[in-house]
Amino acid sequence: MKTHTIILLTLLPLLAGACRLYGGKEQINLEPPEPVQPVGQDSTRTFTAKVTLEADYPVRDAQILFYRSDGLKDLVMAVNSDGAVADVEFTDSLPKTAAVIANSKYRLNTAALGHFDSLDQLVYRLEDEDTQAPLMTGIGSVTPGENCRIRLSPLLCTVVLSEVTNLYEGDTLAEDPRVWLENANGETALFKASGFPVRDPQRTKAVRLPSDIGLYTQRPGTRLYCYPNDLPNPNPGNPATEIVLQYEANGETHSWRSTLHPIKRGETILVQAELRPCDEVQR
Repeated sequence: MKTHTIILLTLLPLLAGACRLYGGKEQINLEPPEPVQPVGQDSTRTFTAKVTLEADYPVRDAQILFYRSDGLKDLVMAVNSDGAVADVEFTDSLPKTAAVIANSKYRLNTAALGHFDSLDQLVYRLEDEDTQAPLMTGIGSVTPGENCRIRLSPLLCTVVLSEVTNLYEGDTLAEDPRVWLENANGETALFKASGFPVRDPQRTKAVRLPSDIGLYTQRPGTRLYCYPNDLPNPNPGNPATEIVLQYEANGETHSWRSTLHPIKRGETILVQAELRPCDEVQR
C-alpha cells in the first residue's frame, strides 16, 4: 500500500506544556519545572487517514481529490490509489471533503480542479466504459487521523432482456432476433445524482440473441448499456431511451420496441418482450 505525504504551506500550531498535581503540605518538589515548549509550527507531525472505498464493482484504481470543507473549498491535495484502500497523510487535522473517481481511463488535470465546484465540469463518455469495472464516483468527509469509508456508485445503466415470448400462431418462428437501444445517453456528468439529460443520443450496437424464438419463451439475458436519462417529459430535444428488438417472421422484418423512462443513475432494468404479428413492419 502506498503512502502519500504532502507538505502544506500552512500548518496548524501545536501547543505543548506540562502540569503537575501537588497533594499536600509535605509534598515539596525542589526540581525546576519542566520547560514549556514555545508555540510554533511543527512540520514533522502528520495525521494519517485510511480511506476505504466501498463499491459493488471492482475498484482497479482511484483518483482522490481532497478539498477544504470551508470557504471556497480549495483543493488541498490529490492522490492516486491502486485499489480500494489508500493511506493518506495530512499535515493538519482539519476536516476535508474527498471526491473520488474510480476506474477512469484518464488522469485528472488537477490544475483545472482547484475548487470543489469545478467538479461540475467533468464528463465521461459511454464508449470509454469498461462494463466489468465501470467508472464510479463518490463524495465523502475525511478527518485526518481517523479512518473513513466512502461509498462509490456507477454511472453506467444496464438494460437486461430477460425474456422473449413468441405469440404468433402456429409454428411461426421469430428468426435472427437482434436487439439494441435507441436514444441511449452517451455522455454524462460524473458527480450528479439525478437530473440527467440526453447529452449525446446514440443507437447502440445491435446484439444478436442466441437463438430464434419459437414456441417456448427464451431467457437470453442479453445486456445493453447506456447512461442515465431521467428528466421528466421526454421530447424531441431530450428523447426517451428505447429498446428495439428486430426479427424476421413470415418473410418480413418486424420490430418490437418499448420506452425505458426514466433511467436512473446506475440502474438495472429488466425487460420482457412479447412478439406479435402486429409488431411494426420494416418496409
